Amino acid sequence: MATPSRSPLSHIIDALRVDNRSLLLETLRFDPRRPEDVLSYDGAPSAVANAGPGGTDADAATKAPAELQRQRLIFASVHLRRTLLRNVLKCGAASEASGRKKEKKRKQNKNKTQVEEEEEIMSDLNEELLAGSLEAAPKKCIIGSNILSDNGEILSPYTQTPSDQDDSASITTYILRGGGFDLPSLSHAVLNRRKTVENLHRTRRRPSTGHLFRFVFLPQMTEAERSFLGELGVVDDFDGMGTGRFTRDGVRGSTGALTSLESLPIDLIPLDDDVLSLELAGGTVLRATCHEGDRGGGNNAAFAVPSAACMRHSEVEGCEADVADVVARSLMKLQILNRGRGLGHEKLKGAIPRVQGIGPFATAVIDRMMTLRMEEERMEAQAEEDEAEEDEDNYESPIDGLHSMDEVVNEGEDVEIRASPSHNQDNLGDGQSDNLSSIDALLVIDRKIDLVTPMLTPLTYEGLIDDVLGIQVGGCVSVQRSLIEPDDDQLQSPPHMHRSMHHDSAKDPTVVLSLNDSDPLYTEVRDKHVEIFGTFLQNQAKALKESHSQFTNRETARDLTEIHQFVKQIPVFTRNLRSLTNHIHIAELVKRAAEATAFRQRWQTERSMLESEPCYEVLEDLIASGEPPYRWLRLLCLQSLTSNGIKATRYDSLRKEVVQTYGYEFLLVLNDLEKAGFLRKRETFFMDSMATSYSTLRKALNLINAEVDPSNPQDVAYVSSGYAPMTVRWVQASMRGYSGVEEAMKELPVAGGVGVGSGGGGGGRWIDIEQRFPPESLADAMKRPRAQNLATLAKIWSDSRRGRNYVGCEQKPVLLLYFVGGVTFMEIAALRFLSKRPSFPYNIVCCTTEIVNGTTLLQSLSC
Repeated sequence: MATPSRSPLSHIIDALRVDNRSLLLETLRFDPRRPEDVLSYDGAPSAVANAGPGGTDADAATKAPAELQRQRLIFASVHLRRTLLRNVLKCGAASEASGRKKEKKRKQNKNKTQVEEEEEIMSDLNEELLAGSLEAAPKKCIIGSNILSDNGEILSPYTQTPSDQDDSASITTYILRGGGFDLPSLSHAVLNRRKTVENLHRTRRRPSTGHLFRFVFLPQMTEAERSFLGELGVVDDFDGMGTGRFTRDGVRGSTGALTSLESLPIDLIPLDDDVLSLELAGGTVLRATCHEGDRGGGNNAAFAVPSAACMRHSEVEGCEADVADVVARSLMKLQILNRGRGLGHEKLKGAIPRVQGIGPFATAVIDRMMTLRMEEERMEAQAEEDEAEEDEDNYESPIDGLHSMDEVVNEGEDVEIRASPSHNQDNLGDGQSDNLSSIDALLVIDRKIDLVTPMLTPLTYEGLIDDVLGIQVGGCVSVQRSLIEPDDDQLQSPPHMHRSMHHDSAKDPTVVLSLNDSDPLYTEVRDKHVEIFGTFLQNQAKALKESHSQFTNRETARDLTEIHQFVKQIPVFTRNLRSLTNHIHIAELVKRAAEATAFRQRWQTERSMLESEPCYEVLEDLIASGEPPYRWLRLLCLQSLTSNGIKATRYDSLRKEVVQTYGYEFLLVLNDLEKAGFLRKRETFFMDSMATSYSTLRKALNLINAEVDPSNPQDVAYVSSGYAPMTVRWVQASMRGYSGVEEAMKELPVAGGVGVGSGGGGGGRWIDIEQRFPPESLADAMKRPRAQNLATLAKIWSDSRRGRNYVGCEQKPVLLLYFVGGVTFMEIAALRFLSKRPSFPYNIVCCTTEIVNGTTLLQSLSC
């Protein structure tokens, strides 16, 4: 089983992983009541911290052992908890080393249950917290990690049932989604805080230093959130430097409770070597009434649905500025980490040279990003003036001397850049940093330019897993152990009998499988079409069996060196065998779902709608037969999007049937879908077959390719057996400067508020600029004529690398695609296919606000 090659931006991906984990550990170690106990970035206590105020190292050594402070973590949602545990804490080197040690103590042929794996992560976390604490500082340990309910109670993250709150905790830390994305969870946290304080008074178990409540916001706390908490009676008892407005014993008022409001600048989270996500799914709504077909393989009776997703926040709640700010700041962090070497990028000091955007939201993001660059430059200029009077060590330039592990710390409207000394580029070998790939071009894509693709059913392995089982936030899937480790009785029973055992969690616990590049087999199979991934897995099983049998053949003599090498490979062989077994069972499940009659009928209906054919009779039949609501709504939205809306009489009739079948609450759902642009009532008497915006796009972009061969694909349309995702076609068009698609460009939504210059873009629908130094505004950048198209620039940049004899000069330049509003696994598979094509001039790396499919997108819009 071959080890997959890494992304050209693997150094940036690794830097983000280490950075995120370090930031989280620092936050959990930090106590705002004792700011002198702060550790340095690399985890080693500083001399000042060791000594304490006015002390020396020797004084610190003679201090008595510190007390043990118990900290309870309460997360706003299951999704946020899972993301931080599995994609932040588990990604660190220390955690992996600990995991390897424990792996030797357990059986290799069994998968860990979700409880076992997450308890192991928490155990490793406590070991690190205790080991990293200063000798004289209070030792901290995590005594629990729960999630919030809407009534202020804390729930078990595994069963979503009430959990007992241990009164021994002296610190309660609420980890919340910031940026204005999840205000309901703030009120839930305040309600829990109030109940905890009342319980402390009732039991009279107040610690002498007071109970500390920490509200930690990812990636930042907005002024609106601070004001919202103030209205609920929660104020920050500490200023920005960590010094509190209270007496030295930590007691404030009669309650003895303190509150700290903090930001944790973790935004982009690497899910794969070529996929980064903000994971902006906010809190959760526990829906006990969710239909089986809408649950995406969820196993609990109360299904957790992400709320306040990016599109809901911007389109339904009208908070576009919040989303644009969060995305722009994440782009600023990437540009800080970006190493421009060998292509003339040194003059830009990390900025991405070429920037394009398609759609109004993309324009807003780029505008905000360039504004932040100018603000940052002003901050740097001001700091340089202050350096004449202050010590130079008090300030580190955010641009000069880029580091691979810089932090972007957001404070209000300013951007503060803090370099990480332990990951300085100077630690690299001579010339090594020059040979690292950089981000050469950026294309920001507004999800609103293509609402059709998320409504479709994918036909790749990864897309089908998401469609059938539901890939959760953070890139993992929860399945029952009996699915991937069936016993002999299950293997002999009919397939439909397997799912009947899934509801007894005690006998059949949940196993969480990571679906990312840590599994070499998954990396190879994830983008395969449904027609061939079963054969691919069978061939892998045969190859693994032959590899093992060749060595164990008794007729072949083996020397000690060969035996030693074989013994060393046993853990790898066992791990590969377990991975192969898991995926064979999962593939059987998703393939069985794909071969079902209902699945094939749905795919045929989707194809008819893509051809702009009306399918109202099918919709009426499906709703009469009890089709799961969000499955049905996906088809309704698809019909509206491809037919320029639904005639008013048809719409009113279908809405009446929705209320009768699914309940009156779906009237609000339909209203939100109209606000977001997924549904449209068409007040016209024209026929349904009239020319539409979609039909123009379909023809101009060649969206339908019925001749594609899924077993040997030559076009991205293989991901759905004939339909090419519209966003991917726009990426292909950007390579030639959008030449030949002028008519299609006229169908894109128009961005307001940005003047279009002579070469900046087309009618406000798209922009194409070059970033320069010193930074300038978007309006100024758009006054200049456009440069060469991206394909021509890629050739120029590649020739420049070869001319300088750089290592890896044969690699293609890197194009960063940023999807604002979410990206589907179907699109990711198509982009990976495109990136691997020799004819495509760039390596593609995807960024997104979240991973979505049709069901999760519509559910988040209707929370």
